[in-house]
This record gives sequence, structure tokens and C-alpha cells, in this order.
Amino acid sequence: MRRIWNEILTTLALCFLVAFSYPAFNEDISPSIKTLIEAVQWICWLAFAVDLVYGIWTADNKKNYLKRHPLEIASVLLPFLRLLRLMRVISFGGLAIQKVAVGRQIAITFKVVLTSIFIAYISAVQITITERAVEGSNIKNFGDGLWWAITTVTTVGYGDRYPTTTEGRFLAVLLMLMGISLVGVITASVAAWFVKLSADEKN
Repeated sequence: MRRIWNEILTTLALCFLVAFSYPAFNEDISPSIKTLIEAVQWICWLAFAVDLVYGIWTADNKKNYLKRHPLEIASVLLPFLRLLRLMRVISFGGLAIQKVAVGRQIAITFKVVLTSIFIAYISAVQITITERAVEGSNIKNFGDGLWWAITTVTTVGYGDRYPTTTEGRFLAVLLMLMGISLVGVITASVAAWFVKLSADEKN
């Protein structure tokens, strides 16, 4: 039963991703589409809220459960952190990669790469929606937003595209911090993999 519920939550997270992404690709949205997008987002929020409450209710150690699920709690209690709900999609993709990857180190590396790509995508969507209509902004479409997100998360930072709003700059800071961490993990994972290959060849 729990497995089925997790699959439902993953499907809802993907629906939320589509609803979240749609405005970035379509600037002129009809009122009916806006209503539909809001309805999908609220349904997803309600499902995750129910899941969180049920998890707390059935947990043997409620304090320990709260400590182990900070993202779920934040995404339900703080509306502006709604993107945290999409972490379920990252987890789903990571599990799928682990099933086909050969070796634990390769699986970890692929999972981190998947996370980086996903974070860059949702950052590109958010920055496009935030900056597109602002006067003086140089991020006018999803292509601009994606270029900015990739150069930021990889810590390259060309500077030809940059946010001008407070919300956009806050997102940039978060993306920079995550980028530094992810690049470090990828580098360490690849290095450890080559060391292991070298050790195996010697043996």
C-alpha cells in the first residue's frame, strides 16, 4: 500500500513540475489555464501535506521523524519553498539510475549529475518567470534562463545573463551554493572511481 502511495506522490510531483514549468514557456496564459495550474499545484500540496501528517501520526519517534524530513516539512509549511516538493522526482530518478548503474561510485556520480541537471532546470524556469517582465532585465525567455542557470550551477558565471530582482538574486545565491557543493561531490566521486579502477588493475 505504501509503495502505491509513493508512486502516486511521485506522479503528482511530476504533474506539479509540468504545471510549474508551463508559464516559463508560455508568457500569455489564459485565465482558464491559470486556474488549472493553480488547481494542480494545490492538489499536489494537499497530497504532500496529508503524507506529512500521516507520517508524523504513525511514526514511533515523532521527533526523529521531524528531524529526518526537513524538506517535506518546509515545502508544506512555507509556500515559497514549493520547489522542494520536486525533490521526490530527483529521488525517483536516482533510484532508477542505481538499478542500471554498475558499481556504487558510478551510481552516486550519476545521481549527483541528475540532481545538478534538475536543479539547473527548475532554476531556469523560476528565473525566467521572475525576471522576464522586469524592465532592464536581460533574461527574457527560457533559453536565457537556462544559460544563466547552467553557468551558475557549474560555477562558471560568464556574467552575460544575471538577475536584477531581489527574488532572482536570492535564487542566484542558493544556486551558487548548491553548485559549489555539487561540483565538489562530482569531482570527488569521479576521482574515487578512477582510483578504484587503478587499484583493481593492479590486483
